[in-house]
Amino acid sequence: MKKKMIALIVSLLLFLILFFAGYLYYMLHSDMEVRTEIRPIDDETYQTLGALEYVDHPEQKNFRNLLFTFKFKYSDGVENIQTELTEPFSQLLTTDVYWSGEGFEYDDTKRKEYTAKQEIVLYMGEISEDELIDLLNEGMFIVTWTEDGKEKRKEFKIGETAIFIQ
Repeated sequence: MKKKMIALIVSLLLFLILFFAGYLYYMLHSDMEVRTEIRPIDDETYQTLGALEYVDHPEQKNFRNLLFTFKFKYSDGVENIQTELTEPFSQLLTTDVYWSGEGFEYDDTKRKEYTAKQEIVLYMGEISEDELIDLLNEGMFIVTWTEDGKEKRKEFKIGETAIFIQ
């Protein structure tokens, strides 16, 4: 009976130590996620599009919604987060593909989460999915920040983060 109690206490202590170590690791290390989703546009968005008479294939199936999302969950030592695109999406995708778009950046310092988003309507009547990926691969998303007094930098090829959702 005494051996079972000792084994139970040792197991409980080991669990607590591992849980505490995991919690400290999570609190002290940063986590970045970049995602580019490309999906068909909905009826409501299609109805708001203007200038459809200027394209050869104005059907709804030829328009897509690109949602670019960057999330950075950071620790206490991180500050001065900066993001940039090597080229804006409007130039990267050219006027033949880029229809309209908007975006924002927000740093929630209380939750220690930095977010940047861009939502873009694409015209895909004259371009394939592979050609779109090639265009996106020409652009880089660059993140710089200071962590514990040291400058850090990470680069992401936009095309490598793209997924098509049907």
